[in-house]
Amino acid sequence: MKKYLIALLSLLSLSASAGSRGSFAIIVDKESYVHCKEQLELYSSAIQAEGLDAFIASEKWACPEQVRDSLKHWYKNRNLKGTVFIGEIPVAMIRKAQFMASAFKMDEKRDRRESSIPSDRFYDDFDLKFSFVGRDSSQSNLFYYELAPDSNQEICCDIFSGRIMPSSKYRDKHTELKKYLEKVTRLKGKPQLMDRVASYTGSGSFSNSMIAWKDEAVTLKEQIPDAFRNIDGAKFFVYHQYPFMKEILLEECGRDDLDLMLYHHHGTPDRQWIGDYPASFNEEEAFEYGRRQARSAARRNVRYGMSNEEAIRSVIEKYGVDSSWVSDAFDPETVKADSIEDLKTGILLDDIYKAKPNARMYIFDACYNGDFREEDNIANRYIMSDGNAVAAIGNTVNVLQDKASSLLLGMMSAGYNIGEWHQATAILESVVIGDPTFCFASSYKFKKPDLSNTNIGYWKRFLNKKYPCDIQGLALNRLYKLNVPGLPEILAKACNSDYYMLRLTALTLLKHYDSPLYRKALVKALDDPYEYTRRKAGYFLSMMGDTSAVTPLADALIKDYNAARVNFNITNGAGFFPDSLFLGTFKDISEKAGFFYKVPESAAEGSNALENAINGINSSLSIREFTYKAIRHSGKDSKGRSSTLAFLRNQPYPQYADDLLSIVKDSEEPMEIRIQVADILGWYIVAYNKREICNELVEYLPGVSDKRLADEISKTIRRLKVYLK
Repeated sequence: MKKYLIALLSLLSLSASAGSRGSFAIIVDKESYVHCKEQLELYSSAIQAEGLDAFIASEKWACPEQVRDSLKHWYKNRNLKGTVFIGEIPVAMIRKAQFMASAFKMDEKRDRRESSIPSDRFYDDFDLKFSFVGRDSSQSNLFYYELAPDSNQEICCDIFSGRIMPSSKYRDKHTELKKYLEKVTRLKGKPQLMDRVASYTGSGSFSNSMIAWKDEAVTLKEQIPDAFRNIDGAKFFVYHQYPFMKEILLEECGRDDLDLMLYHHHGTPDRQWIGDYPASFNEEEAFEYGRRQARSAARRNVRYGMSNEEAIRSVIEKYGVDSSWVSDAFDPETVKADSIEDLKTGILLDDIYKAKPNARMYIFDACYNGDFREEDNIANRYIMSDGNAVAAIGNTVNVLQDKASSLLLGMMSAGYNIGEWHQATAILESVVIGDPTFCFASSYKFKKPDLSNTNIGYWKRFLNKKYPCDIQGLALNRLYKLNVPGLPEILAKACNSDYYMLRLTALTLLKHYDSPLYRKALVKALDDPYEYTRRKAGYFLSMMGDTSAVTPLADALIKDYNAARVNFNITNGAGFFPDSLFLGTFKDISEKAGFFYKVPESAAEGSNALENAINGINSSLSIREFTYKAIRHSGKDSKGRSSTLAFLRNQPYPQYADDLLSIVKDSEEPMEIRIQVADILGWYIVAYNKREICNELVEYLPGVSDKRLADEISKTIRRLKVYLK
C-alpha cells in the first residue's frame, strides 16, 4: 500500500495546468514505456496537434484503484477528457451489475472469471462505486469488483477511454506496439472523410430476417451521407450472397480506401462466426452436409465425456441414422477434412493477421470479439496486424442481438473522435480497442457542438431540422444528461421526426420517464417504417403489461407477421398480460384479417403464419405458468427454484410483482431467495407498476436488519428510479 501511495503522489504531481481544450492521459506500463518511448512521445505529440493536451503517465500499475484515482484527479485538476490504456494495465472484472449489460446473465456462483464482465466503465464513469472482492489467482492482472449498493445504477461516462494491447502471439509485443503507434501517428495527420463504408450481416443475426437487414442502408445514409454519393461508397453484404463469404470479406477489409466496416454476426474471442454451410442443391450435397453434422455431434459427445463408441451409438439412436453416417467420425483424415470445411464459415485470428486489414475503424456487433482478458482477440487483431486499421469497437462478453450498435454513429461524420462517440453510447461490456482520439474529417459547414457546454439553450439550438439527425440526437442526449425540465414533451415531438435514427434515439431516452407519453410513443412506433424501432416497441410495450396495449400489439402482429424479430418480441410478450387476454384478442382480430393469414392448405408444414403465431403465444403463456410455480407453488426449498426464478430477469411479469414483494418480506423464505428476488424486482424498469414496486421497497427498507438484503433492496430502488424521472 505504501508503494501504491508513493506512486500515486508521483503521478498526481504532474502539472495541474491544462488548457481549456482539455487533456488526454496516455496510461502505459513501465516496460512498454522503456521499449517504445520514442513512438509514445510521437503519438502524444500527434494528439496534441489535434487539440488535446496529451501527457504520458508511465508506472508499474499495481491495481485498478491506482489508475482510477489518478484519472479522477486529472479530471478535477487537468480538465481530463479521455484516456488510453497501453500494455499491461489492470483489468477490472465487474460483478453484481448485470442489469447494466445488454444480455450477460451468467450465474455468479459459477466460475468467477467467466461470470464477471471485463469493463473499462470502472475507469471512465466516476459516479459508479465499487467494492473490491479479490484478485485472480492465475491471471494476476484481473481484479474483481462488485457494484456498490449506493452507486449510480446508470452508465454515464465522465471521460472516454480506449485500450491498446499488443500481443506476443505473432511477434514480439513491443515490436507490435511500435508498429501500431507509428501507424496511428502517421494516419492522424491525414484525416479523411468517412465516405467508404461496408456492412456485413452473418448467418443467425436478426433471425436471418431480410426485413431487419434492409433498413441499415437507410440508417447509414442518415448518419454517413458522404458514403452515399457514388456507387462504391457503401456496400452491404449478407451471409447467403455467396456459398462462403470469408474470402469476400477479407478482401473487402483489405481495401485501402475503406473507412468503416460493420460486422453483425456471432462471435468468440478468437473467431467471427460469419456464416453457415450453403444450402444444398442436390441430394448428394444434402447427404454430405448431414454426415458432417452427424460427425460433429459425435465429436461433441466425446467432449462431454463419452467414449468414441458411446458417442457414435448416441448419434445413431438420437437421429435414426445408420452407422455409415458416423463410422469415420474419428478418422484423422476425416477430422482434418471436416475442420477445413468448418474454417470456411469463420474468420480466425490467423486469417486477420494475413489479411492486413485497412479499414480505419471496425464495429463488431458480436459476442466476445473484444474480450481483452485473452492474450489476443478479434478486435485487437484487426488493429494490430499490418495494414491501416486504427480502432475497433468490441464487446467483452455476450451481447444482445436486439441492440442498436450504430446509435449516434453520425457523430463520426461531424468530426467527433471515436472515444467521444463511444462515451455517449457505451454499455458495460463495450470497449474501444485502439486509439480513441482517432477521428474523420467533416464535410458539414457548421462547427461541431461543444460537448463540454452545459447550457440548456445551447443544446436546444441543435434540435433545429437544419442539423443532421445524429447532431439532433446528440442534443437530445445532452439535454437528458442535464436533466432538463419538460424533456418528455421534447422527446415525444422528436419521435415524429422524418429521420429513422432520431426517432429511435428519442424513444430510447423517453423510456427513462414515468410519463404516459412513453406508452403513446411505443404504440405509434409499432407502425414505424424502421423495423428495429418496431421490434423494440413490441418488446417494451409488452413488458409494460398495460392491458390497453393488447389490441395495438395484436394488430401489429397481424400486419407485421413476416418480420421475424418483431413477431418474436410480440408473441413472447403475450405472457405479460393477465390470463389469456392476448391470445383471445389476437384470435378475434385475426379472424377479421385479410389475406395476410390465408395460407393455402397445401403450404409446407410450418409456413402457416397464424398457427406459428398462436404456437408462439401459447409457448409464452406456458413459460409464464412454469415460472409462477417457482414463485409460489413449488415449495420454498424446491430443487431448481432459484434457477427458474432467475428467468424473471428476462421475463419480469408485472402481474407477479406483488408475489415477489411478498417473498422479499417473508422471513420464512430462505435469505438467498429473498436477496435474489430483491434483485429481480430491479428488472421491472418499464412495468406499468414499477413506481408502486419502488415505493413499497422504500417503505420496507428501514426495517430490514440483514445487510445483504438491505443492500440489494437499495440497489433495486436506485435502478427503478433511473426510469421514474
